Amino acid sequence: MKRLYEITGIFAVLIVALFSLQSTAVGANEICSPTTGTAIQLLDNKGELKQTLSLEANHSATSIRTILNNAITKVSAYPPDAANGKRGTVRLSKGQFTASAFIAMKEGVILEGTVENEHPVTTMCTQPSSNSVTLKMVSHTGVKNLILEGKRRTEDPKTGKPRNYFEARNRGIEVTAIDQSKSTADLVSVYSAVNDLHRLQNILIEDVQISGYEGYGIYLEHVNGVMIKGSDSRKRNKMVIKDIGYAGIGGYSASNVTVRHATVRNLGPGETVGNTKQSYGIAFSHRKDSAGDAMTQSKFQRSDTIAIDGNVVANNPGWEGIDTHSGQNVSFTNNVILNTRFPIIVGGMDYKGGAISAYPPGNITIEGNRINSFNDYAYYDIGKNATVSERGITVNGTQYHDLTETKMGFLQKVVIKGNYVNDVRANVEEWGGISIHVTKNALIESNIIENSLNNGIVMLSSNKFTKIKGNIINQIHKSDEKFISAGIGIRGSHNNASPTNDYAIASLNMKSNVIEGDNIFTEVGHEIHVQEKTVYNRLDDWIAISAFLDWNKPNVKNIMEDGEDQPNYQE
Repeated sequence: MKRLYEITGIFAVLIVALFSLQSTAVGANEICSPTTGTAIQLLDNKGELKQTLSLEANHSATSIRTILNNAITKVSAYPPDAANGKRGTVRLSKGQFTASAFIAMKEGVILEGTVENEHPVTTMCTQPSSNSVTLKMVSHTGVKNLILEGKRRTEDPKTGKPRNYFEARNRGIEVTAIDQSKSTADLVSVYSAVNDLHRLQNILIEDVQISGYEGYGIYLEHVNGVMIKGSDSRKRNKMVIKDIGYAGIGGYSASNVTVRHATVRNLGPGETVGNTKQSYGIAFSHRKDSAGDAMTQSKFQRSDTIAIDGNVVANNPGWEGIDTHSGQNVSFTNNVILNTRFPIIVGGMDYKGGAISAYPPGNITIEGNRINSFNDYAYYDIGKNATVSERGITVNGTQYHDLTETKMGFLQKVVIKGNYVNDVRANVEEWGGISIHVTKNALIESNIIENSLNNGIVMLSSNKFTKIKGNIINQIHKSDEKFISAGIGIRGSHNNASPTNDYAIASLNMKSNVIEGDNIFTEVGHEIHVQEKTVYNRLDDWIAISAFLDWNKPNVKNIMEDGEDQPNYQE
């Protein structure tokens, strides 16, 4: 009998070991390792050390959270600097600090990790749960030189096999005073009662490594004055956000936000919307009332005065790299986008599956960005993968100005200048390297677009007073579909200088100067192609195009050369 017990015991151990190996093999849910950090320093606003808390081994996650929150509270009571309101710094030693739940910042406090050999060596981790946040910030706070580890779940609860998760409220850093437990409908009254004075402000997030969160790396809502930056302007590897389920950096009703020299990569699966999964690299919008009620939506402020400059966004196969919906005074400059389905998107808010649109963006600058540049893959150590970029830069107004369907929602003032767009594999005839739709006073200048399908530059419908000049468009190929490829494709109607879309208009006599003569085309199929059945397009001062006109046909070339006022559109 004793021998039987011994055999049974050995068998049980083997079974446990086997299950452990299987669990590891399929990516079982990781948990935060125990705390290994040894000290917490408290410094005043002049950087003078006021107190050191020495940590003993084997602290529980609950006690570590209490110690960290007490240290932050103590520094928040220090006298503030008269110039900037800073009260002091909580500096963590090398090692990991594992807390049972989120750490709450207090006004005037900077939370800072330790750096060795120019890299942070302090990790903060909170025990994983479906809605866990690691760090909650308030006004006049900062975080620097920390590693935030979300320990993102990877196992399917039914099969035990690895998979990616999306959980919106699982976040590395959260910056908002808006109750996140309430639905958008419930927050209408909250937003109605708050104003700019209630916004969280003066936030600094610098040289932070964030990974393994199922929702957002950094979540901002109703804020004013946020700086997110990395100190490395070349490789951009000091401020890194990766392995995120939905959005690397997401902002709603945010004002005066700058994101500079950060890397955001490895995104997905994203939120399921219809039949698609939507995930974002860096995106700023405003809360959306999905019911499509104009009065409700008007309570939620847009994002305004946003600068996204010098960042790297990569590996988002499902959706968008850099984005704004309805943003005002937004600039996307000098960014690098790689392995992303839709690299740069600007649009309004859509309702009822796109049947109704509202709240167009305005005053948009997209300049100096590089999309799928071959040299960038090696320089930033990002492997080129099978992700297909189906669009390059896409800028849209909205179908209607408001939800009463009474007025076009033109995107007023957009500059798309000096960008490099490569390898866009458009699978739709209306997509291409750069496309615009429902805009006024758009300037598309000095861009290089090459090695793409169907279109270099696309004008969809209702673009007014547009200028397209000085662009270099190379190697625009036909896709497998029976589409007509073009350097510049006119794929919609009402591209002219009429300030409105009046479908009863009989003639156009306003100047437009849409396409200047100094664009350079090489191997593009048609240099300029006008889609059949489009109407009321006027592409310069004297040629009115109604339909069936192809600028590569001999009669059109002769018209351009002779300067004839009344061209004959017959074959």
